[in-house]
Amino acid sequence: MRLRPDPAVEARFESEHDPLLTSVICLEEIRYGAKIAPPGNKLWERFVADLRPHLTVLPLDESLAVLADDLRAEWKTRGRPVGYREGLIAATAQAGGLVLVTRNIRHFDHVTGLKTENWFEPPAAAVDQPD
Repeated sequence: MRLRPDPAVEARFESEHDPLLTSVICLEEIRYGAKIAPPGNKLWERFVADLRPHLTVLPLDESLAVLADDLRAEWKTRGRPVGYREGLIAATAQAGGLVLVTRNIRHFDHVTGLKTENWFEPPAAAVDQPD
């Protein structure tokens, strides 16, 4: 979305062969950010033209709402309360067995079984296991 995107993130986005999915919650966050940005910013127009064609937007349904509530309740009892948006995003990824790509790993690092990646950091080096 930036005028000068991070080259590593841009390269990763363009080289990804798996389908690129996003939650409807993320779409709302992008739209909101574009609406409150300075007038004339064209963020939404750039998103629609450059990124949206490469994304499948995953909707919310009752089962995701229930899973998100279960996750948020678990986190709160463990002393890690999380907002409803993060709960819905995590539930969407977890229910689909997806890798959640985010720059804010700390928002999701406590979610049991959820795989996360931060494309702003270099990938972890592969570790060879002895035979």
